[in-house]
Amino acid sequence: MILSRTTTTGVDRLATGPSPPPPSRIPSTRDARLPADKGKGKAIARKPWVDGPWPLIETPSRTQRITHPALHVANELARTHNAMLRGLNALYLQAPFVLLPGDVADFMFVARVWSGWVLDYHGLKESVMMPGFEAALGLEPGGLGAALKGLVFEEEGRGGIEGEGEGGKEVKDLPTLLRSVHAYAVESHSQPSTYSPSVLQSLLAPLASVLVPHLHAQIPLMMQLKELCSPPSVSPSVSPSSPSSSSSFPKPSSPVPNSNSNSNSNSNSPTSSLSPASSLSPSTSKSKPKSSSPAAAAAAADRAAHLTQIYLSAETSFSNKSDRFTIPPMFVRLRDAAHDGNSGGLSVPAVHAIADRLSPRHAGAWRFLPCDVWGRRRELEFLGE
Repeated sequence: MILSRTTTTGVDRLATGPSPPPPSRIPSTRDARLPADKGKGKAIARKPWVDGPWPLIETPSRTQRITHPALHVANELARTHNAMLRGLNALYLQAPFVLLPGDVADFMFVARVWSGWVLDYHGLKESVMMPGFEAALGLEPGGLGAALKGLVFEEEGRGGIEGEGEGGKEVKDLPTLLRSVHAYAVESHSQPSTYSPSVLQSLLAPLASVLVPHLHAQIPLMMQLKELCSPPSVSPSVSPSSPSSSSSFPKPSSPVPNSNSNSNSNSNSPTSSLSPASSLSPSTSKSKPKSSSPAAAAAAADRAAHLTQIYLSAETSFSNKSDRFTIPPMFVRLRDAAHDGNSGGLSVPAVHAIADRLSPRHAGAWRFLPCDVWGRRRELEFLGE
């Protein structure tokens, strides 16, 4: 996710209106302590932390050199997806221990911003990025799913990437699940007395059963765009009935409530989708041998360059429509620089601007997030004893 070019307009894409004025003084743990967010000293975290209960994604840059635009796009998306997963885990882990009205208001503000951000970014990928990638690769709308076997990538509306097998229906439910969390967060933020930890967790668990496999599955798919940039090659000798299709997604590392989702036992994302798999090869039943001519190489380079242009354009558009007082302050505190690297290419002045100018308006909310503005891990404040 790109933040360094943000010139935002403060548009609330969920039509929930501007952030309400802060309530009159109500009890909060902030009465006793304020977060120290900008220090350069060591930030030491204790467990449990937000690398569970739902697992993070291994970014491609941890296992290989990023030498192609498709790999760069996949790596940046993995960083953004990990930020989403850290937000999900932070909300779930701390929900039972947020008790005072002032803390509830701040905590549910985070839930509101997080769920709205994930929903909007999901829409961006499905309606802008994916159709754009298909056009850049010369594919018909919806053709990417046919070109890449083995991954479910379901999209609402035009240019959908239809997945095979189980899971697609559940992914269609993702916007509805996110809206349910968002609606509850809006209500509880404005009326802290209505907050129930069990209700929030019961909304997050079924969301996670769809969202987590979906976010993991998209990364190897994006990496395979590198192959589609090249001229068509002969079909690989990989059996369509690979055992990976029946593998299950890793279970959370700590118990979560059972949800009503049908994906509890049969996940929509095979284990093999967590890393680039050899079974994810272009479907080219009518393809010709790959050409090594200069013209073919130039065409491949042009397609790759278009992928980068589409990704950067979509990210810039998203940033320009985001609320600069909520999305950047939240995102920087959901990135773990040690795990993901310097996500978004943020400069030191950009981080200072987010900390000094954009963060103070909702400072109470950011104390629930797992990192400081520099992307260093810190303890979650609300975990109980």
